[in-house]
Amino acid sequence: MENKRDILKNRVVPLDLYRITPRTNCGECGHPTCLAFATQAVVGESTLDACPHMDPGALQPLRERLERQLGHGIGKKRESFEKTLEFLRAQVAPWVTPSNASALGADFSLLEGAVAAMRLPYLDDAVLVTAEDVVSLRERALSPWEKIFLYNYVIGGAVEPSGRWVGMESLPNSVSKIKSLKAHCEEPLAKAFPDDQDALRRAASGLFREVRGGEGEADWIGECTLLPKVHLRLLWWAGEAEEGFPARVKFLFDARVLETLDLESLLFACEQISERLLESQRR
Repeated sequence: MENKRDILKNRVVPLDLYRITPRTNCGECGHPTCLAFATQAVVGESTLDACPHMDPGALQPLRERLERQLGHGIGKKRESFEKTLEFLRAQVAPWVTPSNASALGADFSLLEGAVAAMRLPYLDDAVLVTAEDVVSLRERALSPWEKIFLYNYVIGGAVEPSGRWVGMESLPNSVSKIKSLKAHCEEPLAKAFPDDQDALRRAASGLFREVRGGEGEADWIGECTLLPKVHLRLLWWAGEAEEGFPARVKFLFDARVLETLDLESLLFACEQISERLLESQRR
């Protein structure tokens, strides 16, 4: 019987899957690029069947290997993320260029030793992206997930926002993520900020700018710049305890957001933002 050590030695990595994708970045899988799809599938966050263009004969051996490694808990642990990061680091160098930095809303520079680097605004921070690593300029420890997220943004590219705001339910193939967004982000925020708009303003001040009017007459609307070409809005309706109405929170996204980020990355971003707001509220 194949043991875990053997599986680890022969694990499926994103490059294995990427090689058999069409590499056209058609978006039919729900991810903006074939690379993003391969990365997410290998860590068990996207189904292999989401891509309709892979050759079944070439896919089947990888499917069997991937099922075994995920079944042994290999995939969502740190060592698997590190394997994915290793793959992305090997791919990112051609994308750390002045022209791509400009397209992404970042700044390009050459560090000591002629190392190409991209300075990229990220929430209330900025990160330095190179082929070696992604580091916070505020010296904050970035998780492997964050680094994967940021590398995918640099490699996958970004489109100009449309300026039209929609809920996740309006995004294609989002059914499985809507419940997670509510359970992990919107409902905890509504519970943490039931009726005190000033408390929400204080918690959101470092991440959001207040927006006046529109979007269903919400009591408070804030807009967050996640990345230069990715903006999110947070809508909050105060609860009315006497009337039996709880507070309500809703995230909105630009209608073109899935041309830049995949759904899993979008959910991850909302979770990061929600954690920041909840942490600020607890202080």
